[in-house]
Amino acid sequence: MDYTVSDANCSNLVREFIKMLASRVKHDIESGKPCLMLVDVVKLASEFIEKHGSCNTPQGSAYLVFLSGQLDSLNKIVFDKSMEAMSAHLENIAEEVYSILSIMLTRYALHEINLINNVAAILRSEMNLNSERAIRLLSIVEPFIFAAIARYLAIVYLVSVTPSEHLPHMTVSLERVVSGYMTEEERAFTAIKFYVNMIAAQANPASGGSDAGEASEGNRGYPAET
Repeated sequence: MDYTVSDANCSNLVREFIKMLASRVKHDIESGKPCLMLVDVVKLASEFIEKHGSCNTPQGSAYLVFLSGQLDSLNKIVFDKSMEAMSAHLENIAEEVYSILSIMLTRYALHEINLINNVAAILRSEMNLNSERAIRLLSIVEPFIFAAIARYLAIVYLVSVTPSEHLPHMTVSLERVVSGYMTEEERAFTAIKFYVNMIAAQANPASGGSDAGEASEGNRGYPAET
């Protein structure tokens, strides 16, 4: 059953999903192959929401404003999350290993921040245009950015809880998986930009569209903060 949890329980809901997702990420690291695709994350989120409920979010046109604000919040914490993940290991692993992991996670964080900024720019550009077009875009970009950020948070969570003595043995595999995730995200965003340009060419901003207050396929109540 799909239901909405209270605001007080939303943070716990997000943390539980990230922990669950981290177990899938761990499997990728153990195999050395980035098998957890963006579409898999979205599917897992839908199943999780069906079982545990979703966060309480505004509906209709207000959701575009809400999501934009959530992206701004994420932009501020993404880099901090990678630093927090490494802080627990500062005195416990060799300096060389620490540097390699720090550089890797910093690169990953900057990649995610760039995605957030690009998606936020797309959403802001559509807020005052044809509402039907905005809803179409939302149904594409929201699952994409949610899946990308959730996967990133699962990686940094996994690094933070992994015993320090195990990190040197997983560095190579972790780097391979992270690179695979980033490559998939870059290709997906390239496809999204192509789609945005295509519908922009087809749309007539002067014509009226359906009210953005109508239900949006993209507005699934995906948690957007931790």
